[in-house]
Amino acid sequence: MCIMESSDNEMAPQWIQEIEQPAALISYIYRTCQRYFAKELSRYHLGWGHFAILMAVNEMEGPSQDSIALSRGFDKTMVAKSVLQLEKEGFVHRVTDVKDRRIKRLFLTEKGKSILPELLQVGLTLNRSMFADFDENVSAQTLADLRRIAFNVSKF
Repeated sequence: MCIMESSDNEMAPQWIQEIEQPAALISYIYRTCQRYFAKELSRYHLGWGHFAILMAVNEMEGPSQDSIALSRGFDKTMVAKSVLQLEKEGFVHRVTDVKDRRIKRLFLTEKGKSILPELLQVGLTLNRSMFADFDENVSAQTLADLRRIAFNVSKF
């Protein structure tokens, strides 16, 4: 399954074959993924950042905004703005931490829980698409290489 738009599909293979800079390829992948999320999540008024926050709230037990930012490598301001929109749209609610009243814990609302299956499918489709022509060993090695690249650039 290809997630690129048809206009990109016609131009992309030539460009992809000629580019020599890994940062340009990573940028292209990022932009393509952003467009995919924007298209797939538009009916919910959500984008990639909202998706990632909802996944973190689903995976963690009442995370704080700061813990989401730290665990996902996000800017705290971006998380705060995204959480406000998620709250406004009715997907999450905040609860004051009983031990530290300065901390607000995030939880999915029933509305947030109701869209989880679709959100999980969107993420799964994207990830499967990325590794569509890879065997299991190559997929595992590519993921390890991507982690290594991410670790290297995290030093900046």
